Amino acid sequence: MLLAKLEASPQKGSLCLARQQRLPLGAGAKAFPNSAALAREISIPAVDPRNRRLGSAGLRAGLILIALSWGFNWPAVKLALNEMPIWSMRAVGLTAGSLLLLGLAKASGRSLEVAARQWPALILAGLLNVTAFNVLTAVAQTLMPTSRAVILAYTMPLWTALLARIFLGEVLTPRQRTALMLGGAGLAAVLAPLRSRLGEPAVEAAIAAILGAAIAWAAGTIVMKRAGSASDPLVNTIFQLGIGAISVWVGAFAFEATELATLSFWPKTWAGWGGLVYNSVIGIALSYFLWFGMVARLPAATAAIGVLLVPVVGVTAAMAIIGERPSLADGLGFLLISAAVFINARQQPA
Repeated sequence: MLLAKLEASPQKGSLCLARQQRLPLGAGAKAFPNSAALAREISIPAVDPRNRRLGSAGLRAGLILIALSWGFNWPAVKLALNEMPIWSMRAVGLTAGSLLLLGLAKASGRSLEVAARQWPALILAGLLNVTAFNVLTAVAQTLMPTSRAVILAYTMPLWTALLARIFLGEVLTPRQRTALMLGGAGLAAVLAPLRSRLGEPAVEAAIAAILGAAIAWAAGTIVMKRAGSASDPLVNTIFQLGIGAISVWVGAFAFEATELATLSFWPKTWAGWGGLVYNSVIGIALSYFLWFGMVARLPAATAAIGVLLVPVVGVTAAMAIIGERPSLADGLGFLLISAAVFINARQQPA
């Protein structure tokens, strides 16, 4: 998921940032002035102009494939969570996914070296982008429909813009302000039908969890943006996943010791196993490996639009696989939030 990013990830899912330059606090750079800037915030490496024409049709098809894999990761996680406790499910998925991704990176000849000065930021970003995002989105998916969780999780870029304004002193452009207003309207549309149930602990916990996940992802983005990084973005992602996996195992032993001791945390049906395996192999390892392999050869605008397909796929997949039927309010909120993120992704006029 991305998330995890988007996620979701995007599971929004979102994790490791591309190589970025250190920005002094108070700099006038904008959080999302155009598609290239948004792309950098959602882990899109810098584009090599010499590669832009290399197999563009195949690369775009691959980007769509990645959007499909990350989008389907949302209902896959839901299937696993139907049969597994939250911490254990995330711990197994992150461990398997990070180890597989590590193997793919080593097989492709990538250097795993990370500068010593980068580790504090990498650890903090891993706790935010991986630990907090994955645990909180899982909590939300147990308490609200997956389609609604996808919609709210993909407010991540909007929270990033706000946090960049607060902590990096970046100036919001008129386009960004418009996007933030649309995003706020989208949030209001999704949450308005729930206002009569806000006294219910489950509803309050679900809303707090999914918005907390989106804000945690955004905060991790700001941490890495502020620190700067010269390392391979895929390698940064691997280490963040590893940091997240270790911390989630700590949570699993703290909160699910009985299930771990009796080995009762594993799925019981093929559907549960399918969701867990999909999340580990495709949703984490394969998708990230293909992502960093292809997206560096695409224009940032194309890559950004590819990421925007993830919530569309996630909502559609939740309807097809889990049988969810989003409400009209969910649909309206989805359109408004998608429009907000799309406005942030559009190319600024010269």
